[in-house]
Amino acid sequence: RLVHRDLAARNILLIESHNAKISDFGLCCSCDDATLNYQASLEKKLPMRWLSLEALLHRTFSEKSDVWSFGILMHEIFSGGKLPYATMEADRIVEFLKSGKRMECPENASDEVYEIMCSCWEENVETRISFSELSTKFRTILFRETQGYGYICGEEENPTTIKL
Repeated sequence: RLVHRDLAARNILLIESHNAKISDFGLCCSCDDATLNYQASLEKKLPMRWLSLEALLHRTFSEKSDVWSFGILMHEIFSGGKLPYATMEADRIVEFLKSGKRMECPENASDEVYEIMCSCWEENVETRISFSELSTKFRTILFRETQGYGYICGEEENPTTIKL
């Protein structure tokens, strides 16, 4: 029932065990129990280039707005840390997104990874992918890409429950 509101590469810490941890919870907010949304005021400065369309237009935040930001985070990673919408002035981003356009596929991203990014940037909040669905997609990719490594799995080789 929390929204981070600032998922970005600058807020991801890599620790010794090669795990990534989300940091900087300064913009984190609790969602309304009934709607699972948070309606922001105009008082706080927010990271425009990472915000979902509904956050930019209506200051409405939810898990799905964090998913949008996660898609931007993925773009940062696969572009080698480039600023999102780097060639665009900040005041043009809203019109760009409202017209249905999205950032192009980074050079280091596969078509499959870019498709996942685009599913994070779906305009319709109801049809936008969830973190649970993202987890399943990534586990499936990991399972497929590591099949030749010779891991020992349980009797049921289900990509969502990889056992080593």
